[in-house]
Parts: sequence; C-alpha cells; structure tokens
Amino acid sequence: MRFSRIQTPEGARICVVDDNGAARPVAFTDTGAPVETLQQIISGGRAALSRLKADDTAATGSLLAPITPHRNIFCVGRNYSEHAAEFARSGFDATDNNTDPVPEHPVVFTKPAASVIASGELVDPHVDITSTLDYEGEIGVIIGKRASKVSKDEAMNYVWGYTLINDVTARDLQHSHKQWFIGKSLDTFCPMGPWAVSADEIDIDDLQLQTRINGELRQDANTAQLIFDVPTIIETLSAGITLEPGDVIATGTPVGVGIGFDPPKYLAPGDEMIVSAPGLGELRNVIAGVDAPEALTRIGSGRLFVEKTGSGPAVVLIHGLGGASTVYEPQVEALAEQHTVLRYDLSGHGRSPALGPNSIENWVDELVALLDTEGLDRVDLVAHSMGTLVATTFAATHPDRVGHLALLGAVRAQNEQAQSATRARARTVREGGMQAVADTIVAAALSTETKVARPVAVAAVRELLLGQDPAGYANACEALAAATEPKFTDIVAPTLLITGDEDKVSPTAVNEQLAESITDSRLEILDRVGHWHTVEDPARVTAMLVDFLSR
Repeated sequence: MRFSRIQTPEGARICVVDDNGAARPVAFTDTGAPVETLQQIISGGRAALSRLKADDTAATGSLLAPITPHRNIFCVGRNYSEHAAEFARSGFDATDNNTDPVPEHPVVFTKPAASVIASGELVDPHVDITSTLDYEGEIGVIIGKRASKVSKDEAMNYVWGYTLINDVTARDLQHSHKQWFIGKSLDTFCPMGPWAVSADEIDIDDLQLQTRINGELRQDANTAQLIFDVPTIIETLSAGITLEPGDVIATGTPVGVGIGFDPPKYLAPGDEMIVSAPGLGELRNVIAGVDAPEALTRIGSGRLFVEKTGSGPAVVLIHGLGGASTVYEPQVEALAEQHTVLRYDLSGHGRSPALGPNSIENWVDELVALLDTEGLDRVDLVAHSMGTLVATTFAATHPDRVGHLALLGAVRAQNEQAQSATRARARTVREGGMQAVADTIVAAALSTETKVARPVAVAAVRELLLGQDPAGYANACEALAAATEPKFTDIVAPTLLITGDEDKVSPTAVNEQLAESITDSRLEILDRVGHWHTVEDPARVTAMLVDFLSR
C-alpha cells in the first residue's frame, strides 16, 4: 500500500493513495480511530494493513513528509561505484579513501530528523554559509520492527517499506569540516516523500532511481548497482545499534551529482529537483532564494506562487485547468487602479508546487488558507473555467467572505461521458507529456476568429499548456472529473457570468442555467470568442470586470 500524510483541517492524517493519486484518510476498523502517524501502522506489524479502512472521500490539505523519524536518519555514503569514483575525483572528499574510492565497509553518517521537509516545500540554500549546494537522490528504507544483531539472511524481515530521499548537501561545508554531518544536516536538507510504500509493492533489488534538475536527467541508476545492498546495511547497523520501528535509512546516491560535472553544476535559487522511482512517486522540491519565485507564500506546510498589485479592496483571480496566474495579465493593470489584485497559481499548476492530492475541496481550503494568511476577511473573486468550481464552492460555503463573483467560462460537475474523456486526457498526458494534448486543446478551445486573426492569443494559450507540469495537469484532470457540484442557490454575492458564443466548454445554455440558479446574477456573451476569454477578447473582458467590480 502507498501512504501519504496530509495536514487536514482536522489535523494530520495518514491517507492511502490510489492509482489516480487520490489520498483518502484511513482509520483502524476495530477502533474507528483515525491514523495520524505512519508509526501507528508500523507498530501494528503487517496485520495492521488489513485493519485499515479508507474514507470514501479524498483528503484536503497540505502534503507532509510521510514519516516523522523520532531520531536521526541513517545514511550510507559512496554506495554506488561510479558515484564513489566521481566523488573522489571532485576534490571534496576529505576522508582517507586509500586511493580506492570504493569502500571496504559501509560508510555511515546521519542527518537530523529536524532537517526533513515534504515534497513541494522549498529548500533553504543557506547562501550565507555555502555556495556549493548539491543534490543526491536516494531510496529510503523504513524499518518495521526492532532490529538488533540481525543477519543478512533475516534482514529483509525487518523492512516495513520504502520512500524517496534527497540528501541535499553543502559540498564546501562537507569538505572543510572533515566530516559529513554539518554539510548534510542544515535545515530543510532532507526532503522526503511524497509517499511511504509498503515493502510488498517494491522490488528493492531492481528499482530504477532517477533525479532530474530543471527537467534534465542527471542521475539514472538501478539498486542492483548498490555496493552494499539493504540486507548488508541492516546487518552492519544492527550489529551494535538497535534499530527501532520507524527508523529511516538512506541507501546512497548514484553517479550524476553536481560535483561530478566539469565544471560542477551547483544548485541555484529557483532550481527544481525531482527524485523519482517506479512505485514511489516523485519527490519535488525547489531551491528558495533571491532568484527563486519571491512570491512563493507559505500556506500551511507548503507554498503558493502569489502576486499582488495595486491598492484598495481585494480581488482574487483564480485560473482554470491548464492555466496560471498569467492568464489575467491583460486585466491586471486596469483592475489595480481601484483594487489590490491578488493572483496565484493553484497548487500543482504554473509556479506553485503540489501541496497534496488535487481536488476542488483541496483548492477551496487552499483559498481559505491564502486569504487567512493575507489577513483578508472579504474579497471579490474572478475565476475562469475549472477555477469557477473553486470560486462557486467557496462562495456557497463562505458567503460572508465574497463581495462580488465573476465567473468566466463557468463549468458544472461533469457528466459520466465527460468524466471518462477527462480521465483519458490525464492518462495521455502521463504517458506523452503536455505536448500530446496541447495542440488538440488549442484547436478545440479557441474560436475560429481567434485561430485565424489572433496569433498572439493562440501562442499564449499553447505556451501556458506546454509550461504545465504533466503530473500536476493530469492530477488536476482527475480532480475535475471527480468534482461534485456546489449548491449554486446558496450563492448570495452579486454574480457576473461571462462566456463566448463559441465556448464549447462553457456553452451559453450552461450559463443560462447558472444565471437562473444564482439569485443576483447577469450573463454577458462575447461574440466570436471561445473559452479563453481573457486573452481572446482582453479589452471587453477588462471593461466588463472593471464595471462590475466597481458597483
């Protein structure tokens, strides 16, 4: 089974992750008690897995590290031959390797549990004390029961499961201190996750580990290449150190780290690191700093890309599927003359890392957290496409917090046929990337006149789509397909509905139905416009929004 840990409104919850990436909170069937830590499952042994029951609905909230070790993480250094050689050549190895970079015995060090962060969180580059930041993708072993003086033959009986680890390292500190603890133990230097996966799901003897930096494949090796395999590591550690349930062991990194290049490829602010392995998911983190997206705002344990412009009453702009905050670029200047314009990338979109499993409810909670972080009790909302489900759900459940509601290309919950098509698109993107669907979406979503006479708009939409993270987009497709319909009759805010006469996603009939359901609403239809209203007819959309929000 695959487990994630989510910070929900009710507190931290362990969730089982299905094949579509949805995470549902689990409880023990005999007690009904929700599971808050992975240690609760580990301590129950293998039988605990059969005592779990998952909720029917997905969890909403921020992604946490799947396990919170109660003591240091055990780490093995120089455990792939080619990496041992590249490390020796780099000049950063201050240890005595006796001219042979391949160690005779496992080289073990530790990282403090306090350095652990979740997938999606920013890594602090600590620019005041280091300038040689490096990555190390690794497989983490999770111990399942107390292990003392365990033999290699019995060692795998003590393994509960696996996770991904990025052993972030300050190479200059690693070298100058003549040991590895300080250079590898700075705050945020141990990204872990996104999941913890039980041992029965993973073939640890044949597991492909990869690390990508800004999309470039840097590390690509198989655990069959380990110098010291997992049983040997456990035997070595447990010979004199009792391993406890929930202990985590990082098994070492393969060739391809930054110091192995000539010249070295050190990490810089804004760089994205992705560590992945089949069955274990993708561990994604970005290096923070002055050149990273400064507008990343902390929301719970994660961050969102947020931009603020202007002054006055706040208006929040929410984009749709395949979009980002830049879709409102033509409107921002005019809106900012009278408003504080707050636009952001939904988690898993644009420049916002994934904070957890995607769902409309998750994004609503995210919006609540964003407003609370900004100290905003009441705002105007402008939303497009899938974002209108976020906005209408928020407006229906938090009516006192919405002054005006503008819905561009409003959508409702999908019928069964549309759900199947959306999930099929998710599969296509996972297999072929955004390029597999971008041109098809552009052709279907824009009006005839836009495709013929508005090349800038066509290019803008295509670039938005191609710039999306495929995994984030596919997860958002699944969230849209699973969306339930808000209670439109509970919306009390004055509402403006805008659609295009060639909008196939949000046709006029759908908007007329919504106008009938929302008490104080009016509908505007743009001529010769498809679904991407803000870029297809920016002047008229801007004028409509400025007029509506000023009332």
